Amino acid sequence: MLKLVALAVCGLLTVALSFDFGGTDEAEYESLLREKGYPEDDIQQFLEEHREARAGVAADGDSVPWHVARGYRECEDFRRRRCGHSGRNVCNHCFRPRPRSILCDEYDCPPTSENDLVACGFEARNVPSGKWAVTAVDRFSKNGYSDAYWRLFRYINKGNDQSARLAASVYMVKVMTMEGNSVKSAKMAFYIPSAFQTSPPTPNNDAVTVETWEDATTYSRAFGSDRRDDHDFINRQFKVLEAALAKEGITPKPDLRMTFVDIVPGCTMQRNEVTLFAQ
Repeated sequence: MLKLVALAVCGLLTVALSFDFGGTDEAEYESLLREKGYPEDDIQQFLEEHREARAGVAADGDSVPWHVARGYRECEDFRRRRCGHSGRNVCNHCFRPRPRSILCDEYDCPPTSENDLVACGFEARNVPSGKWAVTAVDRFSKNGYSDAYWRLFRYINKGNDQSARLAASVYMVKVMTMEGNSVKSAKMAFYIPSAFQTSPPTPNNDAVTVETWEDATTYSRAFGSDRRDDHDFINRQFKVLEAALAKEGITPKPDLRMTFVDIVPGCTMQRNEVTLFAQ
């Protein structure tokens, strides 16, 4: 079992829980690690972190007000929209998203600064320049996203010229370049932890690169529940985000989308974000 994330482009995750590709139990996770050729000491460390992450799941924020959980107040005309769900499990209710402040206590989130814009329906953030580890996603392969994840996982875990383990938990996102309403290309990225920002290790795999992302202003909507496979719902959230921005006279970049997903065991205390970028 792996848990997947995104910056509000699909996500944050604990390395040992990042992507749910075909199983959630410890035995399957261990089998995946052995299949990938990790040494025994590393496998035992990953499994221990896996157990700690599952044991540590708590509703730490489930009772906070909705606007605190989201990071903004919802627009009145969006409150009547039904959650709807066509996903794979029973997590189909309008659960509060896990507050981002709690996530960032666990993960080395990209730093953000206050944005003067306060509006309904989304949160605006100023994200300063920073270094990210990036790999392309082969969208025409059924294993495209999992292959991209494992390339980054390898880089994080000693697959670099410093043989360094960058972190046990990383902030990971999925970024999509759009062509109209279609995805033209996609990449997965994780924010390089602050301890390595000044001098990040060079990846051993040429398919992973270290990029410096420039200062950006982002606009994000957050929602709870496990929505990873509910593509219709995610697309609706992007449309609602565009509608909320239009209320403020904002036209975001039309060709760039980002998603973030932080999924933990159970139905509550998930956080999903859809994100658009300022022009």
